Amino acid sequence: MAIDHVLKLYSKTIQSSFLHYGFWDDPSLVDLESMTLQEVKKAQARYIENLSSFIPEDVKCILDVGCGIGGNTEFLMNCGFELETLSPDDFQEIAIKEKFGSRIPFHHCKFENFQVEKEFDLILESESACYIKIDQGFLKAREALRDGGYLLASDYFVHFRDTSKNPHLKSSHDLNKYLESAKEHGFELLKEYDQTENTMPTLDYGKYFINRFIEPTIDYISYSSKKSYPKMASIVGSFIKPKYDSKKNQLDLLDSDLFRKYRKYMIFLFKKV
Repeated sequence: MAIDHVLKLYSKTIQSSFLHYGFWDDPSLVDLESMTLQEVKKAQARYIENLSSFIPEDVKCILDVGCGIGGNTEFLMNCGFELETLSPDDFQEIAIKEKFGSRIPFHHCKFENFQVEKEFDLILESESACYIKIDQGFLKAREALRDGGYLLASDYFVHFRDTSKNPHLKSSHDLNKYLESAKEHGFELLKEYDQTENTMPTLDYGKYFINRFIEPTIDYISYSSKKSYPKMASIVGSFIKPKYDSKKNQLDLLDSDLFRKYRKYMIFLFKKV
């Protein structure tokens, strides 16, 4: 699989070893005007601290599916767990191997195509469940887990659909279908937690940053170009504008109200039975 350049841009910009929404203990205390990049990075670290509290005491060996660039893996390794990682993304493979060398096995494949050679106590899917086909994912999890093993999924799911083409309705599994499939494939739901509100400040800050800094900068560049080089600006604009408008529509993904309308960000702990 080719490099996911969105994830690469995110990691380079935030300068964090984590690739997820973060976790804010008390969202009501967040002030977007005074928020710093360091606070965003702290929320990133807090995410795996909270998620790891759902790991049962009898877990020793974990398969980190959709491992990102190794932030979760490193945290769990420092907690004393044995880790293996998996991702089909080339950039993540490079990042994991640079970070851990031969200490942590890396499986370069989709989870559905994973060749199981050992059984794990727990499979972690941190913002990766949405990329895995539901039924195939649970079938592969059963194959890779020991008897009584666990699947810990932390991801956003669609809980409401309408006739719109809102981007929040894409790249997410239907919540009810996901839970029904888990039951059908022999997974008992032990714990669940709705962490939607704990993640929304990250979206709000992203939207605030773009509205406050990025869009005014683009508008100024556009204005200056049209004023100084009107013909060239017109030609270039005719090519760029359709793509820009398309990307701008994707900013709905940073609208926390729309997120709440269509999605829930859930933590699910399942047990193979």
